[in-house]
Formats: sequence, structure tokens, C-alpha cells
Amino acid sequence: MEKGVLVPRETAARWYNYCSLEYLSPVYEVMHQELLAREILHADEVPCQVLHEEGKTATSKSYMWIYLSGTDGKPPIILYDYRPGRSGDYPIEFLHGFTGMLQCDGYSAYGRIEDVILVCCLAHCRRKFFEAVPKARQKKLKLLDINSEQELAEPPQGTAEDSFLLPAEKGVAFCNRLFYMERLYKELPQEERKQKRQETEPAIWNEFWTWLETLEPAGGSKLEKAVNYAFNHKETLMNYLLDGRCEISNNAAERRAKTYVTGRKNFLFHDTADGATASAIVLSLIETAKANNLNIYHYLYTLLLYMPDYKNEPAGIKQLLSWSDFIKERCTGIIDIEKVRPEERGNLNI
Repeated sequence: MEKGVLVPRETAARWYNYCSLEYLSPVYEVMHQELLAREILHADEVPCQVLHEEGKTATSKSYMWIYLSGTDGKPPIILYDYRPGRSGDYPIEFLHGFTGMLQCDGYSAYGRIEDVILVCCLAHCRRKFFEAVPKARQKKLKLLDINSEQELAEPPQGTAEDSFLLPAEKGVAFCNRLFYMERLYKELPQEERKQKRQETEPAIWNEFWTWLETLEPAGGSKLEKAVNYAFNHKETLMNYLLDGRCEISNNAAERRAKTYVTGRKNFLFHDTADGATASAIVLSLIETAKANNLNIYHYLYTLLLYMPDYKNEPAGIKQLLSWSDFIKERCTGIIDIEKVRPEERGNLNI
């Protein structure tokens, strides 16, 4: 129902796709170029389903890839990119031109990207050890992020309690020690953060690798998988020490993946590839606007107010980015949309 007129669902979906692909995609493309110019990025991917896609069955897996800026002090950018699969060709294509540090999990596709320094996520490494802990003992373990509101106490070392830990539990404890140190340094300026890390955390890593060498896990066991995962990503797990802007985990990207998964629980699937791409564009604009503290509804309203006339004007599109002064002035706080009429919108100053 739109202003008292019954609009068929198919019509509303076509309007949505058309607005996204025709008027919002130019903003998305400029955001994409801005993202590639950054020095620290995060990446992740999550499955999705498209019912009608050439060459694929309705039940086959497609993927929504997520790319976002890191802790670099600049306006945050969060982009979703729909692709029909999980091939490494997709991040290679999307990140063409990026030459910085890429925070990600241990998925081999990211290792194919040239001219980047991979920073592997410690949370993924810790998860492997956690999964190797017997179910009955998992309940006693805490897996907290450095931003968790709950205080993350440093686990006791060399105590009687420590001596009774299973190998998998000790693996979790080593990771928690590093997360604890990161919690202490998270508010520091980047250079001081880097210095503090390098003063304290390499010793923990050295102890961790030395301890892993002593283990003889059963072949095919979950513990063996955890140990192999750690050794296979030894260098990239420690690369966060190279730059104070890097994080020890890729949780920032995982949180944005969860945003998409939460929505997917409601809409279940995309009907077409165009629909999936349109959704990726809109979600990118919403999440980036949210990260820049904008009134999301009014931001989308403003884009649709101006983009029909400025979609081919690069200077105009730049004024419509989430962090521009023009947008911050008009789309921050509580706004009465009824007072912003199309005929009174004015023109962009380009």
C-alpha cells in the first residue's frame, strides 16, 4: 500500500531494483574507489541464495562479500558485493588497485590477492581451539572481544588450575591473553599502540608457538586441525603487530556479515541477480550512513531527491557521500521529512 494505492509486490520490487541500480549505484561506485585508496581494509563473505540466475539451480549457493575500511581515523566505508560464487577471482577483481593491509580469515582466496599484506584473524584461530574442547567444558570458557563490555581478566599462568587445562583449552587461553593485552591498548594512538604491542605481545606469541611444537594431537582430530590452522597462518596471524591501526581480529567484518544474515532470516533469498546486487548497494549505503552517524531514512531520501539530476556529475556525487559537509548538515539527527519537499530542495553547489 502506497499513499492509499495498492501496489503489487512485483511492482514495488522493480521500483526498488531500478532506483538502486540507476540512481544509487553511482554513489556506491565512488565509495568503492574511495575504499580502494585506504591502507587498511577488512573482508569477509557469507552465503546467500538467488532463485533465478543463469547457469545455476535455485538451491545453489551464491555469496555476499563484505569489504570495509579499518581503524584509520577516516570516515568509515562499508560495502557489500554480490557474486555468484566464492572464487578468489571475486575479491581480486573488487580489490584491484588496493595495495595495503587486508584483515581477513584464513580462507585461501584472499591469499591470491597480489600486493597486499594479509592480517589473519586471531578470533578464527581461537575458534578452532574452542571447537576442539569437549562440549561439557566449553560452557566454562569465555570468548570475548577487546570491545566486550564485560571485563576480560587475564587468565592465570603457572597455577594449579592452569596445569589441569586440556591442550585445546590452553590454546584458547593463549588467544585470550592476547585479546586481554589488546583491550589495554585499544584507546591508544596508533604509534603508541604499536609500540606497546611490540613490547609485550611477541613474548606471548613465542611461548604459544613453542608450546604448539610440543603437542602431538591425534590424526584427524579437531585439535590437530586447530594446530595446523595456527601453523599454516603463523606469519599472517602476527602481521597486526606491523601497524597500530590494525586489529587483532576481523570481527568488524563479521559484524557486518551478521547484519546481512539477520536480514536474510526474513527475506530468505533473492529472486534475481539484479535484485541481489540492488540489495548489496542499498545495504552498503545504509551501513555506511549508520557508521557515519546519519539519519538513515533521510539520507536515502536525500539521495533519491538529488541523484536523478546528478548521477552523471562526479562533483555532485561527492557531495552526496555519507561524510560530506552537505550530507552531515542535512542528514544528522531527527528531521521532519515532510518539510523537505522536492520542489524546495535547491541545487548542489558544484
